[in-house]
Amino acid sequence: MVLDLLVGLLAAIAALISHLASPLDQLDPRLRAPTLLSATLTAVAGLTLALRRVRPITGFVVLAAATALVSLTYHYVALLPLLLLLSLYSVAAFASRRAGLVAMAASIAAFVALALLDVPDLRLSDVVQSSALVVAAWAVGYAVRSGRQQESERLRAAEQDARAAREEAGRAAAEERLRIARELHDVVAHSMSMIAVQAGVGAHVMKTDPDAAERALEVIAQTSRDALVQTRSMLGMLRQERDEPDQLATPRLSDVGDLVARVRELGLDVALTTGVLAPLDQAVSLAGYRVVQESLTNVIKHANARRAEVSIQTEPDQLVIMVTDDGQGRSGSNGGHGLAGLQERARLLGGQLTAGPDPNGGFRVRAQFPLARSISP
Repeated sequence: MVLDLLVGLLAAIAALISHLASPLDQLDPRLRAPTLLSATLTAVAGLTLALRRVRPITGFVVLAAATALVSLTYHYVALLPLLLLLSLYSVAAFASRRAGLVAMAASIAAFVALALLDVPDLRLSDVVQSSALVVAAWAVGYAVRSGRQQESERLRAAEQDARAAREEAGRAAAEERLRIARELHDVVAHSMSMIAVQAGVGAHVMKTDPDAAERALEVIAQTSRDALVQTRSMLGMLRQERDEPDQLATPRLSDVGDLVARVRELGLDVALTTGVLAPLDQAVSLAGYRVVQESLTNVIKHANARRAEVSIQTEPDQLVIMVTDDGQGRSGSNGGHGLAGLQERARLLGGQLTAGPDPNGGFRVRAQFPLARSISP
């Protein structure tokens, strides 16, 4: 890095000036005058600080060796002990914990060994002071390293949280798309079935019974309007322009009476039996409505039935919905996605849905939802 290179150059220049210009006779009469070797070693030792982050251990070893050679040849070490502390700090901050401890111990041992060898300008009191500074340099470097590791761990944890949040948002989006797809299927399938039946009736009686044809057209118009309202509401959710929840065109189980009335207009005799219902969660109420809607749609499209029965009852711990018909027992057997979507709805809400031939003839759909999701009125 450019900054580290600049630090190394400044350290080398400062150490070399101090080595060459210091009054040796005032420091220790035993000190020898600078030579080319001592000056070169001093400059090289200063330049090692350029490695303080990329190669901290290498820089420390070279600097320590150069300092020891300068001192053992009885030349003035000048700023090299201070640079050694900076290098030790770099080892503790940017290398491993073990490397920092070894470098600290080696520095103290080197000061003690040089003092025992009685090199110039190094007394026993200097060793104690230098050892304390060595420990302080290591402690500061270790603290910086620990803080950086903690920050890195926090960033890693934040990235993991963000990744988990993105994955959760993706799952939520997929579930929302699946929910909207089921809603669109239910709305479109039911509406198109009613429109197709009424269009056929209108075309058949247009000349012989104009009033019946007019009623068929009115049913088509109303069914189309209802389908458009619900479709626009769901498309608004896809565009993230949804209204407040109470303004969305979401049918509830309490709207089954209107649904049955519209189906009766198609000529299917539908008997509706409703018990006393507990207040239901909106998701359960919507799912119950869709069960009745899809079941009656299948009766109209596939069963060739004359009569259907819808029963909605609340048992002690569950809501039970049953739709039966007297048709050919083939409702929903066309392999469509309607009943499969209803089964998925029930499963997501902790319930279940079964569909198949009724032992008494015709077809039967039975759904049950736990009342654990029910809410107080």
